[in-house]
Amino acid sequence: MGLKILHTADLHLGMKFSNYPAYIREDLIEARFNTLENLVSTANQEECNLFVIAGDLFDKLNIPLRDIKRVIGILNNFAGDCVLVMPGNHDYDNGMVELWQCFQDNISDRLILLNKAKPYKLTHFDLDLTVYPAYCDRKHSAANKLDWIKDYYQGLDDGGKCPGTYQLGIAHGALNGLSPDMSDRYFNMSEEELLELPVDLWLLGHTHIPYPANRELNNRRIFNAGTAEPDGLDCSHNGTAWLIEISREQEGSTEVSATLLETGFYRFKDLSYTIEVRADLLRIKEELLSDNPEQSLLRLKLSGRVDEDLYNNKEAVYQELRDRLAYLEIDDSSLKLRITEEVIDREFSRSSFPYLVLKELAASKEDEDALQLAYELIKEVRE
Repeated sequence: MGLKILHTADLHLGMKFSNYPAYIREDLIEARFNTLENLVSTANQEECNLFVIAGDLFDKLNIPLRDIKRVIGILNNFAGDCVLVMPGNHDYDNGMVELWQCFQDNISDRLILLNKAKPYKLTHFDLDLTVYPAYCDRKHSAANKLDWIKDYYQGLDDGGKCPGTYQLGIAHGALNGLSPDMSDRYFNMSEEELLELPVDLWLLGHTHIPYPANRELNNRRIFNAGTAEPDGLDCSHNGTAWLIEISREQEGSTEVSATLLETGFYRFKDLSYTIEVRADLLRIKEELLSDNPEQSLLRLKLSGRVDEDLYNNKEAVYQELRDRLAYLEIDDSSLKLRITEEVIDREFSRSSFPYLVLKELAASKEDEDALQLAYELIKEVRE
């Protein structure tokens, strides 16, 4: 019998988005709940057996009861065999956390909280599967939580591998090479360390980018889900989760196939452009508004030198972008007025020293940078 799994992590429900204005903040908060609903719907359409959340379902420990119950209600809509939820470093469980006590008190038997260092055998769901969770019991740790799994396997005479039984590891922490953990604070682990354990499949959380990066994969043992809903301008992907199938061949070998899903609603973009003429700015506007602008949160950096008409009227284009995009942050401090002899004539008296210097630089037409710098220095002194 094969198994089909929807693997997600790092939804960070309850994230406040305090750095964004009120008009978009509530939409960003709500989008994370909507994405969880869509993940469950996708898992049902794909007839998945398992829905796995590899940590940081919640952004913090103090989640309102109404939101906890809302999440449980969403997860209860999963039509497969069971949902596995494991605490991450943001929503860790040390045995005294009210969040998880409340969660445990309100879930059905089909929702399993992986908050114990023990094997979870899922035979009562008619699944030939044992789960080994490396969950987080604190926000930061120099050591990962794999040791109990290593000790467990070492204590078994048969190496812990039962014929025909799937062995699933779920871990939350920084994976070497994917999520640099220079200060050893985030349950750091390595691929070698994971692969040394006789586990058929590792499902990871913590790093907000997917791993591997391929869209379609076969016979890999380690997968990191990435965040399912983008959460900031440093998140350049569209939200991801893994759809994974695992099966056992007659000779005992395990086959794994996986598809990377795009799952998010909002898109965060950090873009830089250089413009020289009005057509450049209009082309940029057209490009930004052609790709679901109502779902795009954009930080836009503009640089270059433009003529006076464009420089004085660029705000009209900015306003159109603000009206159409979900959110826009513009830095045009490097977008400068192109200094021409007409600008010099209008701004400086003809016999003044600045006028003579700037006119000479403008007439040479050899060093536009020197002209620009001289103009800016003179303007700064005058102000």
